[in-house]
Amino acid sequence: MRQAEYIRKWKSFLLILSVVFSCILCLPALSHASFNEQNAICPKSISLCNSVTATPPGVMSIHHNPAGLSNQPEGAILDNGFVLPFIHHKIKWEADEDFEGFMNTWGPQEGQTPDPVAGESDSNSSAIFYVPIYDDTVNFLAGAAGGISYRRPGSKWTFAVGNYAPFAGGEAYKTNSPARWAVQDHWQQHFIYLSPAVSYQMTPTFSVGLSVGAGQTAMGALLQQRLPNELVALTRVLGDATKELYIPIVSDLTLPNPWLGGGIGPYDKVGSFYFDTRDDFTPNYNVGILWQPKEWFSFGAVYQSEINAHMSGGYTMEYSKYFQNVVAWLGSSPLTLMTAGMLDLPTSPVQYQTGEATADITFPRRVDVGFMVKPSKRLRLMLDLHWNDYSVQKEQRIHVDQRLQALRQARLLGYTEGTQDLVLKTEFKDTIHGSIGVEYQLNEMLTLRGGYAWRPTSVVHEHDDINANAIPDLHWIGTGLGITLENNHQIDVALAWLFSDHNKIDNGQSDNLNSTKFYEPIYSPYAGLDVEQKFQLYIASISLSMPLADFIQMQKDMMHHQQEAIHKVVHLLKKPFSLMDHGE
Repeated sequence: MRQAEYIRKWKSFLLILSVVFSCILCLPALSHASFNEQNAICPKSISLCNSVTATPPGVMSIHHNPAGLSNQPEGAILDNGFVLPFIHHKIKWEADEDFEGFMNTWGPQEGQTPDPVAGESDSNSSAIFYVPIYDDTVNFLAGAAGGISYRRPGSKWTFAVGNYAPFAGGEAYKTNSPARWAVQDHWQQHFIYLSPAVSYQMTPTFSVGLSVGAGQTAMGALLQQRLPNELVALTRVLGDATKELYIPIVSDLTLPNPWLGGGIGPYDKVGSFYFDTRDDFTPNYNVGILWQPKEWFSFGAVYQSEINAHMSGGYTMEYSKYFQNVVAWLGSSPLTLMTAGMLDLPTSPVQYQTGEATADITFPRRVDVGFMVKPSKRLRLMLDLHWNDYSVQKEQRIHVDQRLQALRQARLLGYTEGTQDLVLKTEFKDTIHGSIGVEYQLNEMLTLRGGYAWRPTSVVHEHDDINANAIPDLHWIGTGLGITLENNHQIDVALAWLFSDHNKIDNGQSDNLNSTKFYEPIYSPYAGLDVEQKFQLYIASISLSMPLADFIQMQKDMMHHQQEAIHKVVHLLKKPFSLMDHGE
């Protein structure tokens, strides 16, 4: 009896936690790229490194293979779980000894001014994600996922509905971090808040399934901006050289000193850019099959559609004093005004520009194929192959509702994307990788799980980056266990470790990070530096599955116990007053 009571209290505790996370956060935890791709759906898939296409995981078959819903118990089954991830992304910047510097003035040589970032290292201070309804970001990761399945006794049809996040992730750095020049805060996620699904058992060994998701996509970032560039450095050289150059009347009418308002150094702050966009309805669908001809063998396949998001929101572009000085100088004399007019350059400085922004993103379609073999009564082996169509993501483009002064200036440096579009080339490549999983049934109650996957990055070297969408190749090691109790009660627990080898991006290798080409001003904030990074993601997850009727009964029992406790407290509070009434 004491053991049964302990188990009942433990299940109640898990259920309460999962319901609280579902109601408050309404968002599953992050996984990102790429490490933002589908690695925090449920404990079983986490522990088996997504090797579950041929052995779909309960209600979360909605995502991994909806045909697997046919394996759910009859009646209504409730599944609730939550995930706690922890991200550690370490970055190191080193000066390139062969880099000669900018304008022979800013460089690694003795007596010159080196990049203040050179020799620094840092790691993210926290994760970050956008919370629907709350309509803001929070600097931690925690979330819930779950759903309900139902099959009438004897029916070949199984219906389900669930919520989860197939793509999500983000990182935050301190305001003085060297990483702030590439990304201070960044998040990108797709949360499916409602995904109805159905499976049909066509034969005793073959099932098909379909799920349709209605989701929300959100993306945003904050970064400080600098332009270590040969032509930008030239503006500071000219400004320094003309500080004392003043010819009465002539200078006032032509080129007031200092030229270009003193210019902008290659390591000076140019400004900061913030945007926050979202699309509240982005649909998708999953189609799957499951063939189980033998008890010791099964085959599964699933197609997951593209997710096309058309996001809208706001942005703010702030300008530093250096940039404002340059713009003011362009409007300071008849000659500079005429020249600026011919080149369509701004002449009236502003501290910031703000307005509406839009962005489009396509999350890739996927195909997963899996096999399960059971060589012995207690042992199951799983092998999956995963294909991701990441080549659909050619660029990241943010469109704003007015012409930005920064982009009007950038055209002189070779920027060709106009004055209302901030564009970073990505040209992601398709990925294909395998994963393996092992389950060992220790006894009727306990099942042990483990898995491994090699997750190749979708990023090409010439567009390498350090933000949360450009994570290098990852190793994924998973472990976990399943606890089977009576009456279709199931507890699943998982731990996972995703980590990369050291990834070094040599100076000049990436046009999104450290290109020294003067005609590629947007965006290489670490030109002249070698950048090295190492990424690690730790995931803990737990879920509880049980018949819906048992859940309702547990709620009634808890409410009854709460009422009893309240009555006892009220009785204790009333007792002193009742004694006083009797004169005791």
